[in-house]
Amino acid sequence: MYEDDSLAVQLNDFNPGIASSGLFWTTRIPAGSLEVNPGRGRAAIQLTDIALDDYGTIDNALFGGGSSEPAVLSYEIHWSGVDSRTRVVNPAGQISGEFVRNSAQMEWAATVGDYSFVSFPASTSSSVFAEVAHEQNGIFFAGG
Repeated sequence: MYEDDSLAVQLNDFNPGIASSGLFWTTRIPAGSLEVNPGRGRAAIQLTDIALDDYGTIDNALFGGGSSEPAVLSYEIHWSGVDSRTRVVNPAGQISGEFVRNSAQMEWAATVGDYSFVSFPASTSSSVFAEVAHEQNGIFFAGG
């Protein structure tokens, strides 16, 4: 619980919606927007002017009942370093992978209606947890 209840009010929920298949919070990204080298613990994604909607709250985004407004999002995230490596093989759970714990930095900006939101530059950000991985699961699981 927040000491100041005004901090508990959600005003924006930017996401691409729910596909007819039921897949949610997922969208295609343009080719060339992502670079990954899991062995070195490096990855970068840069997206500019991605069209999505602002549903206001997570309840509205997931369950409907309200309207949404068109929004535009841009962001950049860089993962780097190797703090630790973990190999996971779980045939019963149909998952295997190599996971590299590291750090990440991010900046982002969004516009909805007359409002714009802009973070500080990526160079001023830090992460509590970040990870780059090469993983196989579900129908892609090859037994480790």
